[in-house]
Amino acid sequence: MWEVLVLLRSYSGNSAVVARHLRWPEAKVRAAENYAEAFPEEIEEAMVENESADFRSLKRMLPQAVEFSSPKTKRR
Repeated sequence: MWEVLVLLRSYSGNSAVVARHLRWPEAKVRAAENYAEAFPEEIEEAMVENESADFRSLKRMLPQAVEFSSPKTKRR
């Protein structure tokens, strides 16, 4: 659900555009919006958790994870 809400925010709340992006029926996107309205704390918690994730925290959960970057990406 939170992923759909991230898309909705990036598309200024336009559920029709999000539906096209996901190749879903618009009713499915609106269902996600309704769920988020009914359970805002759950959605906000998931979004905050996602925003705080970085490779270091992922590596703690999945020690086998390997970081990679595109050859065109400059590393700092």
